[in-house]
Amino acid sequence: MDKPANEIVIKGPHEAFVENLRTNTSLIRRIVNNENLVIENIEIGEITKTKCALFYIGNVTNSDLVAEVKYRLNNLSVDSLLSAGQLEQLISDTNYLNVPQIISTERPDKAVAHLLNGRVVVIVNGSPYALIMPGVLKDFLGSPDDKNLKGIFSNFLKGIRLLSAFITLLLPGLYIAITSFHQEILPTELLFSILASRQNVPFPVILEILLLEISFELIREAGLRVPSPIGPTIGIVGALVLGQAAVSAGIVSPILIIVVAITGIASFAIPDFSFGFHLRVSRFIFIFLGWICGFLGIALGFFVYMTLMADTKSFGVPYTIGITPLEKVKGNDYFLPPIWKREFRATFLNPKREKKQKHISMNWKYK
Repeated sequence: MDKPANEIVIKGPHEAFVENLRTNTSLIRRIVNNENLVIENIEIGEITKTKCALFYIGNVTNSDLVAEVKYRLNNLSVDSLLSAGQLEQLISDTNYLNVPQIISTERPDKAVAHLLNGRVVVIVNGSPYALIMPGVLKDFLGSPDDKNLKGIFSNFLKGIRLLSAFITLLLPGLYIAITSFHQEILPTELLFSILASRQNVPFPVILEILLLEISFELIREAGLRVPSPIGPTIGIVGALVLGQAAVSAGIVSPILIIVVAITGIASFAIPDFSFGFHLRVSRFIFIFLGWICGFLGIALGFFVYMTLMADTKSFGVPYTIGITPLEKVKGNDYFLPPIWKREFRATFLNPKREKKQKHISMNWKYK
């Protein structure tokens, strides 16, 4: 078994799913080690008849959730199914934002943690990824290492990731809005610095920022596609040499390179690849809104964005549960309490057993 390539942790296990379904099944069995673990085999694809395994905990997971997942899996009329990525698209609810609604993981410990909390896991033969459903907003900003660290540390890191999400989505749009419409909010020295850096740039700021953003995406994609020994070299050449050459040639301004670089680094801090990809694509919308209407356009766009996100559902569960609707949901804390206070499973899943530990779990301390 290989180590996880995309979900690296410090204090957690270092084992990952493989392409063989039976090996993956045994990995989950070994961790759960309970007779209530239910595994159902389903074949998908009229030609390939790809084997899939559906996992849930019989005395924990809500029966309606299991029935909904099985209904979607059993009602797919396709000739072939070759990967978990294809299955994720086939059984996800449609939404205007294209936010991911199913958690994808290569880590058995993460899949089991969600299983024990009352979710359903599906594994496709030939794919080293497990699909966990339903997925809500907070799940895509969490890391498997969060529960292995003390609450104060994991919450600090989660705050960093939340800040990274806002930076990835809004920073380029805010920059173009400030420089085009709202220069008065900048300190005078900084404003003079920006104006001086843009004196020799022949392009308007919108063209300049699009040029840099697309160049950064090209470098990122090239680094992924070239052979692994050359990948870091592509990043260094692209980021350092081309960036410095562009500034020296007067094509772009140095401050804008800083903005795009911070945005790119922030996008790497998002733990989930699909959600990070969604933020990277959506930021181009906010760039155009900031260019057209300044802060007003970004505010209206963000209002519509959050409205559509609040309207999204994943297997019947509101995507922004815990934020909207404004109701107390046990076990769905965006910021984790100490481990001895995590008594409840997420009640929005309607699990058969709400409590996962006693009110006093450390009997050695409190008798």
